[in-house]
Amino acid sequence: MPKLTLQFEGRLLKEYSVGVGLTIGRSPDNTVVIDNPAVSGHHARVFSESGAVILEDLNSTNGTFVNGQHTTRRALRSGDVLQVGKHQLVFEHTQEWAAAPPQLPALGDTVYLDTKQHRALMSSLDDARAQAQTRPVPKAPAPRRVGVLQVIAGRAEQTEYDLEAHTSLIGKSGDSLVRLHGWFKPAVALAIARSNDGYVATLMGGRTTINNEPLEKRQPLQDGDVLNVNGLVLEFRWKDAVVSEPAA
Repeated sequence: MPKLTLQFEGRLLKEYSVGVGLTIGRSPDNTVVIDNPAVSGHHARVFSESGAVILEDLNSTNGTFVNGQHTTRRALRSGDVLQVGKHQLVFEHTQEWAAAPPQLPALGDTVYLDTKQHRALMSSLDDARAQAQTRPVPKAPAPRRVGVLQVIAGRAEQTEYDLEAHTSLIGKSGDSLVRLHGWFKPAVALAIARSNDGYVATLMGGRTTINNEPLEKRQPLQDGDVLNVNGLVLEFRWKDAVVSEPAA
Protein backbone atom coordinates (compact mmCIF):
# COMPACT_ATOMS: atom_id res chain seq x y z
CA MET A 1 0.00 0.00 0.00
CA PRO A 2 1.57 3.36 -1.02
CA LYS A 3 1.90 5.91 1.77
CA LEU A 4 3.47 9.28 2.58
CA THR A 5 5.20 10.06 5.87
CA LEU A 6 5.21 13.76 6.81
CA GLN A 7 8.41 14.92 8.50
CA PHE A 8 9.80 18.22 9.78
CA GLU A 9 13.44 18.66 10.71
CA GLY A 10 13.83 14.90 10.98
CA ARG A 11 10.77 14.41 13.22
CA LEU A 12 8.00 12.09 12.03
CA LEU A 13 4.67 13.92 12.23
CA LYS A 14 2.05 11.73 10.56
CA GLU A 15 1.52 8.97 7.98
CA TYR A 16 -1.01 9.17 5.15
CA SER A 17 -2.29 6.38 2.90
CA VAL A 18 -2.36 7.57 -0.73
CA GLY A 19 -5.44 5.51 -1.66
CA VAL A 20 -7.07 6.93 -4.81
CA GLY A 21 -5.41 10.27 -4.14
CA LEU A 22 -4.73 13.10 -1.71
CA THR A 23 -3.96 16.81 -1.80
CA ILE A 24 -1.22 18.74 0.00
CA GLY A 25 -1.41 22.40 0.96
CA ARG A 26 -1.97 25.11 3.55
CA SER A 27 -5.79 25.24 3.27
CA PRO A 28 -7.68 23.12 5.83
CA ASP A 29 -9.60 21.21 3.14
CA ASN A 30 -6.44 19.37 2.03
CA THR A 31 -5.70 15.80 3.09
CA VAL A 32 -2.18 16.80 4.18
CA VAL A 33 -2.40 20.23 5.81
CA ILE A 34 0.92 22.08 6.18
CA ASP A 35 0.42 25.42 7.94
CA ASN A 36 3.44 27.27 6.62
CA PRO A 37 3.65 30.54 4.61
CA ALA A 38 5.95 28.85 2.05
CA VAL A 39 3.16 26.37 1.17
CA SER A 40 0.39 27.35 -1.27
CA GLY A 41 -3.27 26.91 -0.39
CA HIS A 42 -3.42 23.88 -2.69
CA HIS A 43 0.20 23.06 -3.35
CA ALA A 44 0.33 19.56 -4.88
CA ARG A 45 -1.54 16.30 -5.18
CA VAL A 46 -0.60 12.61 -5.25
CA PHE A 47 -2.85 10.09 -6.97
CA SER A 48 -2.92 6.65 -8.61
CA GLU A 49 -3.01 6.43 -12.39
CA SER A 50 -2.58 3.34 -14.60
CA GLY A 51 -0.85 1.38 -11.84
CA ALA A 52 1.58 4.19 -10.95
CA VAL A 53 1.55 6.80 -8.18
CA ILE A 54 1.83 10.30 -9.63
CA LEU A 55 2.92 13.56 -7.96
CA GLU A 56 1.60 16.74 -9.56
CA ASP A 57 2.35 20.31 -8.56
CA LEU A 58 -0.79 22.51 -8.57
CA ASN A 59 0.93 25.66 -9.86
CA SER A 60 2.31 26.37 -6.39
CA THR A 61 4.16 29.63 -5.71
CA ASN A 62 7.39 28.08 -4.39
CA GLY A 63 7.29 24.78 -6.29
CA THR A 64 7.47 21.11 -5.32
CA PHE A 65 10.75 19.19 -5.19
CA VAL A 66 11.51 15.46 -5.36
CA ASN A 67 14.97 14.36 -4.22
CA GLY A 68 16.11 17.99 -4.52
CA GLN A 69 14.87 18.51 -8.09
CA HIS A 70 12.05 20.89 -9.02
CA THR A 71 9.12 18.83 -10.28
CA THR A 72 5.79 19.62 -11.92
CA ARG A 73 4.68 16.02 -12.54
CA ARG A 74 6.39 12.64 -12.15
CA ALA A 75 5.83 9.02 -11.17
CA LEU A 76 7.03 8.32 -7.64
CA ARG A 77 9.29 5.47 -6.58
CA SER A 78 9.63 4.03 -3.11
CA GLY A 79 12.11 6.10 -1.11
CA ASP A 80 11.51 9.38 -2.97
CA VAL A 81 11.57 12.45 -0.70
CA LEU A 82 9.10 15.24 -1.52
CA GLN A 83 9.93 18.77 -0.36
CA VAL A 84 6.93 21.07 0.20
CA GLY A 85 7.96 24.31 1.86
CA LYS A 86 10.14 23.31 4.82
CA HIS A 87 8.48 19.91 5.25
CA GLN A 88 9.41 16.55 3.74
CA LEU A 89 7.12 13.71 2.73
CA VAL A 90 8.77 10.31 2.27
CA PHE A 91 7.03 8.05 -0.25
CA GLU A 92 6.95 4.31 0.43
CA HIS A 93 5.47 1.56 -1.71
CA THR A 94 6.32 -1.95 -0.54
CA GLN A 95 5.14 -3.59 -3.78
CA GLU A 96 8.13 -2.15 -5.58
CA TRP A 97 10.45 -4.39 -3.53
CA ALA A 98 9.12 -7.63 -5.02
CA ALA A 99 11.83 -10.07 -6.10
CA ALA A 100 13.08 -9.60 -9.65
CA PRO A 101 12.53 -12.47 -12.15
CA PRO A 102 15.50 -14.74 -12.77
CA GLN A 103 17.83 -13.59 -15.53
CA LEU A 104 19.59 -15.63 -18.21
CA PRO A 105 23.38 -15.61 -17.86
CA ALA A 106 25.27 -13.10 -19.98
CA LEU A 107 27.08 -14.56 -22.97
CA GLY A 108 30.42 -13.29 -21.66
CA ASP A 109 30.08 -15.07 -18.31
CA THR A 110 31.77 -18.38 -17.58
CA VAL A 111 28.86 -20.81 -17.36
CA TYR A 112 28.96 -24.59 -17.53
CA LEU A 113 25.95 -26.18 -19.21
CA ASP A 114 25.28 -29.70 -20.29
CA THR A 115 24.19 -30.34 -23.88
CA LYS A 116 20.45 -30.26 -23.11
CA GLN A 117 20.74 -27.00 -21.18
CA HIS A 118 22.85 -25.46 -23.93
CA ARG A 119 20.26 -26.33 -26.61
CA ALA A 120 17.46 -24.88 -24.49
CA LEU A 121 19.39 -21.66 -23.89
CA MET A 122 20.26 -21.20 -27.57
CA SER A 123 16.63 -21.89 -28.54
CA SER A 124 15.36 -19.20 -26.17
CA LEU A 125 17.90 -16.72 -27.56
CA ASP A 126 16.86 -17.51 -31.13
CA ASP A 127 13.20 -16.96 -30.19
CA ALA A 128 14.04 -13.60 -28.61
CA ARG A 129 15.92 -12.48 -31.74
CA ALA A 130 13.02 -13.55 -33.97
CA GLN A 131 10.50 -11.64 -31.89
CA ALA A 132 12.69 -8.54 -31.95
CA GLN A 133 12.92 -8.66 -35.75
CA THR A 134 9.15 -9.13 -36.26
CA ARG A 135 8.01 -6.67 -33.60
CA PRO A 136 6.30 -3.70 -35.29
CA VAL A 137 7.84 -0.28 -34.95
CA PRO A 138 5.80 1.69 -32.40
CA LYS A 139 3.82 4.56 -33.86
CA ALA A 140 4.00 8.08 -32.56
CA PRO A 141 1.30 8.78 -29.97
CA ALA A 142 -1.88 10.22 -31.41
CA PRO A 143 -2.76 13.80 -30.57
CA ARG A 144 -4.95 14.13 -27.50
CA ARG A 145 -8.17 16.10 -27.51
CA VAL A 146 -8.81 18.82 -25.00
CA GLY A 147 -11.98 19.05 -22.95
CA VAL A 148 -13.83 22.28 -22.28
CA LEU A 149 -16.32 23.42 -19.64
CA GLN A 150 -19.02 25.73 -20.98
CA VAL A 151 -20.97 27.86 -18.49
CA ILE A 152 -24.73 27.25 -18.75
CA ALA A 153 -25.98 29.03 -15.62
CA GLY A 154 -24.49 30.84 -12.65
CA ARG A 155 -21.87 33.52 -12.09
CA ALA A 156 -18.48 32.96 -13.73
CA GLU A 157 -15.64 35.09 -15.08
CA GLN A 158 -15.63 33.39 -18.51
CA THR A 159 -18.17 31.69 -20.73
CA GLU A 160 -15.99 28.60 -21.16
CA TYR A 161 -12.78 27.10 -19.79
CA ASP A 162 -10.26 24.86 -21.57
CA LEU A 163 -9.08 21.90 -19.45
CA GLU A 164 -5.49 21.94 -20.70
CA ALA A 165 -3.73 21.39 -17.35
CA HIS A 166 -3.19 17.96 -15.82
CA THR A 167 -5.46 19.06 -12.96
CA SER A 168 -8.05 21.85 -13.09
CA LEU A 169 -9.74 23.05 -9.90
CA ILE A 170 -13.21 24.54 -9.41
CA GLY A 171 -13.73 26.51 -6.21
CA LYS A 172 -13.39 29.78 -4.37
CA SER A 173 -9.60 29.47 -4.01
CA GLY A 174 -7.33 31.69 -6.07
CA ASP A 175 -5.66 28.52 -7.42
CA SER A 176 -8.88 27.50 -9.17
CA LEU A 177 -9.35 27.59 -12.93
CA VAL A 178 -13.10 28.17 -12.47
CA ARG A 179 -13.79 30.54 -9.56
CA LEU A 180 -16.90 30.14 -7.44
CA HIS A 181 -18.39 33.32 -5.98
CA GLY A 182 -20.23 33.52 -2.68
CA TRP A 183 -19.58 33.53 1.07
CA PHE A 184 -20.25 29.86 1.67
CA LYS A 185 -18.62 28.33 -1.41
CA PRO A 186 -15.84 25.77 -0.71
CA ALA A 187 -12.22 26.70 -1.39
CA VAL A 188 -12.00 23.69 -3.70
CA ALA A 189 -15.24 21.98 -4.74
CA LEU A 190 -14.09 19.82 -7.63
CA ALA A 191 -10.82 18.62 -9.18
CA ILE A 192 -10.82 17.52 -12.82
CA ALA A 193 -7.78 15.43 -13.68
CA ARG A 194 -6.63 14.72 -17.22
CA SER A 195 -5.39 11.21 -18.03
CA ASN A 196 -4.64 9.09 -21.09
CA ASP A 197 -8.29 7.97 -21.19
CA GLY A 198 -9.95 11.36 -20.76
CA TYR A 199 -10.98 13.34 -17.69
CA VAL A 200 -12.01 12.28 -14.18
CA ALA A 201 -13.93 14.52 -11.77
CA THR A 202 -13.16 14.14 -8.04
CA LEU A 203 -15.35 15.66 -5.34
CA MET A 204 -13.30 17.84 -2.98
CA GLY A 205 -15.95 19.80 -1.04
CA GLY A 206 -19.53 21.02 -1.06
CA ARG A 207 -22.08 19.43 -3.38
CA THR A 208 -21.71 18.51 -7.05
CA THR A 209 -24.12 16.66 -9.32
CA ILE A 210 -23.45 15.20 -12.77
CA ASN A 211 -26.56 14.86 -14.92
CA ASN A 212 -28.62 15.48 -11.76
CA GLU A 213 -26.97 12.55 -9.94
CA PRO A 214 -24.90 13.34 -6.81
CA LEU A 215 -21.16 12.88 -7.26
CA GLU A 216 -19.90 10.73 -4.38
CA LYS A 217 -16.15 10.44 -5.04
CA ARG A 218 -14.72 10.10 -8.56
CA GLN A 219 -16.38 9.79 -11.95
CA PRO A 220 -15.08 9.82 -15.55
CA LEU A 221 -16.57 12.62 -17.63
CA GLN A 222 -18.42 11.95 -20.87
CA ASP A 223 -19.12 14.34 -23.73
CA GLY A 224 -22.28 16.30 -22.92
CA ASP A 225 -22.23 15.73 -19.13
CA VAL A 226 -23.86 18.57 -17.19
CA LEU A 227 -22.15 19.46 -13.89
CA ASN A 228 -23.79 21.51 -11.15
CA VAL A 229 -20.95 22.58 -8.85
CA ASN A 230 -22.44 24.35 -5.83
CA GLY A 231 -24.87 26.25 -8.06
CA LEU A 232 -22.60 26.86 -11.06
CA VAL A 233 -23.88 24.79 -14.01
CA LEU A 234 -21.30 23.68 -16.58
CA GLU A 235 -21.39 21.39 -19.61
CA PHE A 236 -18.36 19.20 -20.35
CA ARG A 237 -17.63 18.56 -24.02
CA TRP A 238 -14.71 17.79 -26.27
CA LYS A 239 -13.15 20.68 -28.11
CA ASP A 240 -13.09 20.39 -31.90
CA ALA A 241 -9.37 21.19 -32.13
CA VAL A 242 -6.72 18.74 -30.99
CA VAL A 243 -3.33 19.40 -29.42
CA SER A 244 -0.30 17.13 -29.21
CA GLU A 245 1.27 16.24 -25.91
CA PRO A 246 4.57 18.04 -25.21
CA ALA A 247 7.73 15.99 -25.57
CA ALA A 248 8.87 14.28 -22.37
